[in-house]
Amino acid sequence: MEAHKCFSSTQRSVPSPNAEIIATIHQSRLVLRSSADGSVLRTILLDNDFAARCTHLRWLPRRELQSEVENGNQRDSPFQLRFLIADDDKIHVYDATDAQWHAAINGASSTMGKIANVEFGYKPDEVLVFSDFSTKVTIWSLKSSRGVEIRDPKFSRRGHCFRPRTGHLAMLTRPDTRDVVVLLAPRTHGLVHSFVLATVDAQGLKWSPDGRWLAIWEAASAGYMVFIYTADGHLFKTYHGGQDTENVGLGIKGVEWDPTGKYLAVGTYDDQVTLLYASTFHPIAILEHSSTITSPNALIYQEQIDASKSRSYTSAPQPAYPPTQPNEGTQPAAVSIMTFSIDGDFLATRSDATPTTVWIWSLQSLAPATILIHHSPIKSLQWHPTDSHLLMIHCASPDPTIHLWNPSWDTPRIINNLHLKNPAGKPEPTWVYSPPGGKPKLLFGNAQNYVLISISPTEGELSPLPTTTKSIPILEGRGPEDMFDEGNSMDLSPIKINHNDFTARIQPAGSSSYYSGSGSGVFDNFGGAGAGDGHSEAGQWGEISEEVDDTFDFRKRLPVSTST
Repeated sequence: MEAHKCFSSTQRSVPSPNAEIIATIHQSRLVLRSSADGSVLRTILLDNDFAARCTHLRWLPRRELQSEVENGNQRDSPFQLRFLIADDDKIHVYDATDAQWHAAINGASSTMGKIANVEFGYKPDEVLVFSDFSTKVTIWSLKSSRGVEIRDPKFSRRGHCFRPRTGHLAMLTRPDTRDVVVLLAPRTHGLVHSFVLATVDAQGLKWSPDGRWLAIWEAASAGYMVFIYTADGHLFKTYHGGQDTENVGLGIKGVEWDPTGKYLAVGTYDDQVTLLYASTFHPIAILEHSSTITSPNALIYQEQIDASKSRSYTSAPQPAYPPTQPNEGTQPAAVSIMTFSIDGDFLATRSDATPTTVWIWSLQSLAPATILIHHSPIKSLQWHPTDSHLLMIHCASPDPTIHLWNPSWDTPRIINNLHLKNPAGKPEPTWVYSPPGGKPKLLFGNAQNYVLISISPTEGELSPLPTTTKSIPILEGRGPEDMFDEGNSMDLSPIKINHNDFTARIQPAGSSSYYSGSGSGVFDNFGGAGAGDGHSEAGQWGEISEEVDDTFDFRKRLPVSTST
């Protein structure tokens, strides 16, 4: 194991998707450091009040590296290293590779309270802003300085998802007593379709990896139900878990797609995970989490702490009895964490009934491969993005430690003695992307400081990596308030953009009521395709449905025969 020296911060630090840059806020500066040697690449002066109130720091997701379909042709999108920072009402967007580019959104949440969540859209020039109290979500375009508003989003985090390959946005809304999914076109965000769900209280939605299916699960109080919709909103199957539809049952905690698209995992409140085969959505296995573990083909390890407070794994005999969570009668224990390895070989789970235990299931044998029992409850499980069989386990331990598992190792490993200057404040780890075959890296830190760690194939002590000492360069005269182009001083849009080569993109004109005169649009969930909407997508539903509904594409190509 190798580690950088500890770096100070005043907010949690976030690595870029390509792992080259670590972004952090330190006092009133936004600092970009190299992940290779810790040197400062760039600093950006921030307003003191804004830096103190900053609650969001996001990088443009890595999905921009994937191929996309545009105008019927498949091409690779250029990846841009953009990131955003936001407080309760203002958003700043920067480009890590272009010091002259900057955009700001003032009054991003309008008069609808604070910003509940902010993230990039499917494109690098789109920003999604969720207002407080689930009143609306606004999709801002950094090219046209215009926004599209969608009323009554049900959730600010788990109720929306971009369709793989095409970028269509599916969003779960609740304008009245019914759950409604709206489907928006990429780039223009025109209404493609909206449909009312057969749910009482939907809890989230997720696209399948191939974009053919949309999985939506019901609240536990409404019964054990998972609804599978086609890409254009037709209900294909309702899975009841083998229960009588009149029996409410214990219900579903969440669902997760296998990255290969072969399985859909359904985690429930009865300590089970049901694997559905994605071609038929019939169950092929039920994975049970027992408080008494007897699995002859599984390896069981238990965490031990010696007199020096060093932690390690030792083999545990069977049957094993992991610590259990006392049932206080509030709600039944659920399988609250499910995560697939990127190649679909393993599924890691955690049950609330045995919160210190990690179950690692082999999807070839559909049985436990390894079971890890710890001293502290499990907070998160993360598979490495390129090393498909490397799992990181984060425990709610008072000591700063990281637990790792790989089936190729003789025993799982624990990284002890992570020397943070200020270990208080609940440190958290996150993987840093590394190319296939390279040394896996992770970032471990809290709001006060962080350290970068490189994992070697063999055991070893932590040793410092070479660092470069540099004075912090400050961009004189380029604070956030004077980055605006003076030529935009009369622009009524809340977005201000500064770029030498900025080119405006005009939204479709016409009699549309989709956009208001101030550059903001209001969207009626029940308007349907073309109702009060002059957008080209709404007027070309047949063309759009051909692009979206490829699940049953053959149906539209069957010849129509007539009898005389």
